[in-house]
Amino acid sequence: MKINVRLEGGLGDHLLGNRFIPAILEKYPNAEIKAFSDTENNPRSLELILKCFPNFYKRGGEVIEERKSKQFNVTSQFGTENWPSCFLNQKDETIQEMVYGCDKFFDLHIDGLKWMSEDFDWLRYYYFFSKPQFEVTSKYKFKYILAHLYSRPDSPYSLNKDYVINLLSKLSEKQKVVVLIEEKYKDYYSELFNNYNIEIDTSGDLLEVFNLAANCSAFIGIDSGIRYMPYHFSKPTFVFSAYCQKYGEVIPSHLIRWLLHAKNVLPMHTEVDAVCNLLNNCCSKSVYSLFPEIPEKIENYIVDRIL
Repeated sequence: MKINVRLEGGLGDHLLGNRFIPAILEKYPNAEIKAFSDTENNPRSLELILKCFPNFYKRGGEVIEERKSKQFNVTSQFGTENWPSCFLNQKDETIQEMVYGCDKFFDLHIDGLKWMSEDFDWLRYYYFFSKPQFEVTSKYKFKYILAHLYSRPDSPYSLNKDYVINLLSKLSEKQKVVVLIEEKYKDYYSELFNNYNIEIDTSGDLLEVFNLAANCSAFIGIDSGIRYMPYHFSKPTFVFSAYCQKYGEVIPSHLIRWLLHAKNVLPMHTEVDAVCNLLNNCCSKSVYSLFPEIPEKIENYIVDRIL
């Protein structure tokens, strides 16, 4: 049985869509899947997915070169808006190959939410991220928190630099920290170069980042695709988001699509001590992954009897 799936957007959306492939294979165990990557001809996300999960995509993948238009208006109960990632913005020849060139087609476009009405068990796999299908290696010989708090100068998800430096400095008082950043932006962290508890990592290779995520104790990051990598290894993962105005309270539209765990979403520029407490808790006992906000002696709150 030949099944085609559509993955859309950047790396994060590809990883979110990819988490449903095991559900599809459970429903259709003899399926041979092919991925169509709708990224306006950017191959990087698909390349990483195929390297990390080759057994999922027996028929490989293909990058969709272009859509009908960069401006595509749709009308819904919310009025008229530009939504270029809409499935209806696919070219006729793309739809012919993607939808009709197989026995079954699934649209795993995260923003489109069509995956909620498919016949595979999406709910059971909603929080499930399969381990990548490669041998994990360890670059660092010490335990560490992995941080990705800066991506590029024009990012709409940026934190104040002074806040980032203060947070990492405070966090490094109790934990080793590995900080991800591209080589060309390395000087952003120049104030931390002499901090021996902080390692500035500029490898830039996404497979290597997966390895770093596999070996970390916890992760703290901004809105980027990298933040989904630790999920594949059951690592406590925290993200700053403008769509969270109070800790643990995330607007439903983003919670269902991209943020997933309300207790692991932080308002922008959350008090540094509070962030450090959450991460230090998770590094101290695994049960804090479920209740990161509970103070000391969590065993008393969960009635874990110490005999």
